[in-house]
Amino acid sequence: MSRRRSRDQLVLVDEIALAIVTFAAIVGMHRLFVDGSYRGPLIAQALIAHVVVTVLRRLGVKVLPAALITAGAAVLVLTWTRFPDTVHWGLPTGQTLRQAGDDLEAAWRLFGKVRAPAPVENGFLAASGAAIWVLVFVADWAAFRVSATFEALLPATTLFVFAAALGGSGSPFAGAAVFAGAALLFVLLHRTSNQERTSRWAGEHHSQGRWSLLGTGAALIAAAVVAGLIAGPKLPGAEAEPVVAWRDINRDKPTRVVTSPLVQLQTKILDQPDVELFSVESEQPSYWRLTSLDQFDGQIWRQSYSTSDADGKLPQAIDSAARTDTVEQTFQILRLASVWLPAAYEPVAVDTGADPADYDEQSSTLMVDRDVSDSDGYSYKVTSALPLWSAADLRAASTDVPKPIEDVYTDLPGDFPDRVTQLADDVTADAATPYDKAVALQDYLRGPDFTYNINVGPGHSEDALQHFLFESREGYCEQFAGSYAVMARAIGLPARVAVGFTWGVRDRFEPDLYRVRGNHAHAWPEVYIGEYGWVPMEPTPGRGLPGGEAWTGFPGVQDDTGGAAATLDRPETAANGPGGNAGSADSRAPGEGLGLDGIGGTASSSSSDDNNSGIGDALGRAVLPVAIALGAYLVLVPCLLAGQRALRRRRAATPSARVRLSWLTATDRAREAGVVLPASLTFTESAERMAAALPESAGGARQLALAMELITYAEVAATDDDVDSAAEASAAVTEVANRGEPWWRRVLVWFDARRLWRPRTTRLVTTGALR
Repeated sequence: MSRRRSRDQLVLVDEIALAIVTFAAIVGMHRLFVDGSYRGPLIAQALIAHVVVTVLRRLGVKVLPAALITAGAAVLVLTWTRFPDTVHWGLPTGQTLRQAGDDLEAAWRLFGKVRAPAPVENGFLAASGAAIWVLVFVADWAAFRVSATFEALLPATTLFVFAAALGGSGSPFAGAAVFAGAALLFVLLHRTSNQERTSRWAGEHHSQGRWSLLGTGAALIAAAVVAGLIAGPKLPGAEAEPVVAWRDINRDKPTRVVTSPLVQLQTKILDQPDVELFSVESEQPSYWRLTSLDQFDGQIWRQSYSTSDADGKLPQAIDSAARTDTVEQTFQILRLASVWLPAAYEPVAVDTGADPADYDEQSSTLMVDRDVSDSDGYSYKVTSALPLWSAADLRAASTDVPKPIEDVYTDLPGDFPDRVTQLADDVTADAATPYDKAVALQDYLRGPDFTYNINVGPGHSEDALQHFLFESREGYCEQFAGSYAVMARAIGLPARVAVGFTWGVRDRFEPDLYRVRGNHAHAWPEVYIGEYGWVPMEPTPGRGLPGGEAWTGFPGVQDDTGGAAATLDRPETAANGPGGNAGSADSRAPGEGLGLDGIGGTASSSSSDDNNSGIGDALGRAVLPVAIALGAYLVLVPCLLAGQRALRRRRAATPSARVRLSWLTATDRAREAGVVLPASLTFTESAERMAAALPESAGGARQLALAMELITYAEVAATDDDVDSAAEASAAVTEVANRGEPWWRRVLVWFDARRLWRPRTTRLVTTGALR
């Protein structure tokens, strides 16, 4: 009785140690989120999950019923904790499903756009909580139902590695040390428990054996963790960026790193004012837009992209109610030296000929294929739909904003300055509609208190924003556009920053030809107004959108520094003249150009699955059935194997049958480990083969063989003590076989459908026959 109590205590310690491993993995997720508010909810989920699976196992509930009960408990607990307002009589409702779907969809959209650390959204917590329930059940099953030590660590290790690979800034070493210590402690305790249960030395001298193993192991763990903390930060690449940028996980291709547009904006205007970057043939002038930036973290504006092939008609993210004027443009890119393809907003069709191009629907961005370094030399045609808004139309627009637009385009950092919000409220206090608020912000920044000055320092962080709004009141388009966008967001008006060029210089010999130079680089805000979608505004003094006077109140005006308002000579003359001399072009550093993304940020460009066609669709149709079949196999085979094991245990109704089951379990595991045990061998011969191949299993194998000989040949009925001894001996053989195999082979065993066909095994258990 004392020995059984000792074993029960060790099992309890093992269970607590396994829970600590899960907690450590959750703590290790700190680099995924902006703060630690995720820890409490997820640790609570893990604690409840461990209690539930432990109670079910101790009550003797079989694997499949335990899995179903655990799934039900997970649904209830997640509903109570994450969606408490949707329950009725404590049970989930249809509203629960709808709310969960909305939150998960919002989290997935955020997952696809932001880099860690990310905000702690309810969808993230619900999805993470569900994953933790699955991980806890699998870990408990591996540790205590099949006595597999290292397999029990795989679920928590997967979670920890996932967080480490996708994590943002911050040191990973503290979390790694905690997780490593917890994992090693569990291995030590679990191995000690198994050793004491199966080793004769540990069983006869359990106190001395236990403390010898624990003392030595604890010292080794402490030394390993301390050494890792000291040596880890010194290793090459220790302070490198995350291995994987998590916003790219749901994309087929990795992040594309390009030059920042706003960082390069001042350089273009000041240092390359006369360098011709591209030309446009168009019946109407326009702002030649490159892209828009939708994310502001207090320091930088950036954008993320999910692109599909751009060829022919382009998909539109928003179905605008505006009347439009169709305009054809032909672009010839000369020295832009970036991945972007300018176009009048909003492009609806493109023809790049033999040059591959991509398109991001959400930001209406055209760019070169990711295998192409830049757009220089591209020649393409774009069809754009130029909206014909009026102030009356926009003022009468709906005030409704779709939730996806509101979530992304009104987002501001949690510590956004209150006085900027107050200023925006004051400026728009008398504005009745979103359009009136947009105009009020524009007119304020174009007012007499602000001055256009290209010679101020670049930047649009929160500090630069406050300096611009409350102190200097001087800047160029970067400051005006960035300040407008954040002030609009502060009052709930969706806004983003667009970057591109004004229309350029009209060629006097070809009136429809515009030559765009460095001093035409420009940034402006766009606001979302009801059914009309994204509307450009112009807060920068001395600038005006062509055709935009109807809603902005300002005529089309651009920078005329260096003769931009004048006509240019023919290209042959301009190449050697002051307006576009070869020296100016050659003075540009190789690769220098106006690239796009956020300040110091990166942009991701990848093929969108739902926009593929042709071969992609055919491939998808072929792959889908295979994927479904593979998924069914991976789910059904382990379940059938678990059911088969449960059936054998139920059929083993007598003590002798349970002893036979222990023998079969040991010999089956030995065969899987590579021991050749033909049916012609006697029990003793089989035991000796196991002892030779797995020396540490010799005692257990011989003990099982002796028990089988007694109940088979001597016809001595087994007792309950014999059943316990046989179970311990079988567990010892299984443990030795597990240690001798790599973890992946032990995992693959559970997906081996051949194990389902073992008639000899069933017959031996039920009838007692040798074969």
